[in-house]
Amino acid sequence: MLESQKRVYLYPFFLLLTLAGCGNREVSGLSDEDRAHQDSVLAVLDAIDRTDFENAFDRLSNYAYQRYVRTEQYDEEDFLIAYDEYRIQIEGHANDRISTVERTDSAGAFDFGFFNRFVSENVESVDPVDLVPYVLPDELGYTNPRNTDRYSFRILPDTLMWDRLARVIEVRAKPDLADGLNIRVVRHFIDRSTNALVGIYLERIDLGLLFREESAFYVDLRRTDDGEFVPNNTRFESTIKMPFRGTYKIRTVSTYTDYR
Repeated sequence: MLESQKRVYLYPFFLLLTLAGCGNREVSGLSDEDRAHQDSVLAVLDAIDRTDFENAFDRLSNYAYQRYVRTEQYDEEDFLIAYDEYRIQIEGHANDRISTVERTDSAGAFDFGFFNRFVSENVESVDPVDLVPYVLPDELGYTNPRNTDRYSFRILPDTLMWDRLARVIEVRAKPDLADGLNIRVVRHFIDRSTNALVGIYLERIDLGLLFREESAFYVDLRRTDDGEFVPNNTRFESTIKMPFRGTYKIRTVSTYTDYR
């Protein structure tokens, strides 16, 4: 237990990068059967109701709730070298919010290296990062007609999201055709009864002049007693590789509970 209530929270470097990746290579045509399948899945994606998903984090100001956060750092061999976890009780509404750290724990020493500028040391002043605009931008690169043939589209078996049956649509970059496209894998979790998006998982690769970042994101929602969709779980993992500086691997998990 640390004496100070200051804790680390990593802002995803991903947030500073562009979301759309598009290539210029010509792509060989699909068969009629594959084209029909692709079109049917694209129609499902196009019909998704995004409203609840896009507004979920904005609704947090309407509730008191508890938030658990755990941040971990791993070395190049995937061994845990540091972690930091805490629970925050959020009370009040709108501009009159009070954040109380109820429990804290940590071990090891974080080394963010070049990315230290993206770390906040005071969790009480940091609101939850709204990941929705970054995992679900207005323009989806993989549904752009220039890129659709560079991705494969699959309907996976249904799954339960809390008490709601959700269909699962997976989009995956084709290894032979999708070089240069940032988004590599996306899974959409869609409420079967309302066609509302209730969860999304995304993997992406971003290449900079002096680094390579491989990131994975997960966001899902739950209903409150009032029937509104609010955040349930968020996960962010990033592996950043830099020449002469080694590898930085960070994972942050947040869980939102006790909505009132």
